[in-house]
Amino acid sequence: MSEALMEALGEPAAKVTFMDAKTFREMMEALGKIVDEARFVITREGVRVVAMDPGRVALIEINVPAEALAELELAEGRDQVEMGVNMERLKNMVKRGKKGDHVTFLVTDERILVSIQSKPPKRYLIPNIEVVTEVPEEISLEFDVEATVMSDVIKKAVKDASIVADVMEFEAGEDYLVMRGKAEGRRGVEVRLTRDSAALWALEVKNPATSAYDLAYLNNVLSLTKVAEAVDVKFSSDRPLELVFKSVEGSRVRFLLAPTALS
Repeated sequence: MSEALMEALGEPAAKVTFMDAKTFREMMEALGKIVDEARFVITREGVRVVAMDPGRVALIEINVPAEALAELELAEGRDQVEMGVNMERLKNMVKRGKKGDHVTFLVTDERILVSIQSKPPKRYLIPNIEVVTEVPEEISLEFDVEATVMSDVIKKAVKDASIVADVMEFEAGEDYLVMRGKAEGRRGVEVRLTRDSAALWALEVKNPATSAYDLAYLNNVLSLTKVAEAVDVKFSSDRPLELVFKSVEGSRVRFLLAPTALS
């Protein structure tokens, strides 16, 4: 079976092995809730994918540097290889991968062989599809508030707020950070962290700020809290929110979300 798949694949232009199937699965879960198809760019420096939702409200950027990969090989003469995938198909392939299982991609310009090194091993041959994106290569923002919060606290705050609200408001002053759910102008559940809070690892406030964001989009990236011990939270009044998740292996996911008006 393996030989037949390799013959159908042809000579790979790139080989990439992710160290941990669970981390990869959680990243793909978040990515798949933003876009239906994604374009992975493989270089000798690592793997990068940037995608924006159709409404241009949310952007997700995943970077896996070479040192965070178990294997990274490009064919001679190739400095970059693109891998286009249907996210629903990819999520279904990796959803049974367990912590410690490796996920390997052998990529040609026409096909991709996905191997999950579990018991028993799983292999899938899929097309390498063309994915057209209109996403800026670099987005650089400045923020009035930069904080680092334990992942479990972010996860619980979003989940609790989603029960009673459709918007999450972030507010920060010199010594505190507040996350509160709001619906139709009414305050709902609220989480308040101060500099003395064990869950607030860092807080830098250039100017006090308040901004609100759609909870549906925040729920889309909650899977990332499973792979990062803490989340970097950055925002300014009525400006985009930036969340950064860093895995133990060294992967980095950046999520940008446009602000929403409070009703």
